[in-house]
Amino acid sequence: MDTNRKIMITHNVMYDDESLDLLKEFGKVVVLPDDTEAALFSEIQDTSTIIIGPRPFVTRELIESANALKHIARAGVGMDNIDLPAATERKIFVTNTPEVTSDSVAEFTMSLMLSLAKNIPRCDRAVKSGQWYDRDDLLLDHIELSGKTHGIVGMGRIGRKVAVRCKGFGMKVIYHKRNRDMEFEQSQQVEYVPFETLLKVSDTISLHLPLTNETLNLFGSREFRSMKRTALLINQARGRVVDETALAEALRAGQIGGYATDVYEKEPPAPDSELLSFKNVVATPHLAGSTRESRARSARMIAGEMARVKQGKKPEYLVNTDVLS
Repeated sequence: MDTNRKIMITHNVMYDDESLDLLKEFGKVVVLPDDTEAALFSEIQDTSTIIIGPRPFVTRELIESANALKHIARAGVGMDNIDLPAATERKIFVTNTPEVTSDSVAEFTMSLMLSLAKNIPRCDRAVKSGQWYDRDDLLLDHIELSGKTHGIVGMGRIGRKVAVRCKGFGMKVIYHKRNRDMEFEQSQQVEYVPFETLLKVSDTISLHLPLTNETLNLFGSREFRSMKRTALLINQARGRVVDETALAEALRAGQIGGYATDVYEKEPPAPDSELLSFKNVVATPHLAGSTRESRARSARMIAGEMARVKQGKKPEYLVNTDVLS
């Protein structure tokens, strides 16, 4: 262990003992008890590497108070909770872990889709509350995925894995993204369509794209009106890709068939959030990518990046490449 190095792991990043032992080879490991600003600022001053998940926000203020910080390691892919310009100005490497969670999130996407199509959460509650024979509405809402059209918005690593799984269910797969993936289209027999077409013809839609100025509130009132009234929407992107106010209005009006999400505009969502009151909404606590297997892969990848930073080498999965200028 390098006793001069301190590695801070934020509260929402879960590692098992084996993964922690691997990271301890690179320095003293401190796991935060929570993700409050007080906890972050109390440990950041002498931290050389901070490992974070989708929370907390690594702000400019936090970065500028971290005199020893050399490396921000994102256990995951999204960068919307890191002030990249501030990190770059301070010559701090920012890395992520692509591919580590792709299978986990793709599988979870299918789980959410099936939960909506088969009403699994509602069926579970019905049986446990003794409503075995009071199931007419469950039968009416019970559908098959085979033969349906699934639309993917954002055909990146996760989107491609979802496409393969949907094909395995006998679904037709269409997609939309900024740049077409001709090779994948041909190899997997998926079809590129304009965004408006995807909205109109898809029976199910899943979102797999980053939060940017272009994707903020990508799904709003106009988009919900364009979708089939029976369409199921699965959000595996970021909460703010969907306008939750417009979504609640669409659900109230019966403009879409259901919504399943692992992400929210505000995390955690308020317990009295209207979104959580709909029977055709399935909600999970932002854990799609966090499996035992993905956590182990993440620890190994981050350990490799820490070794490269320590040796003065360029990290393999460097996000803020301008830091090298």
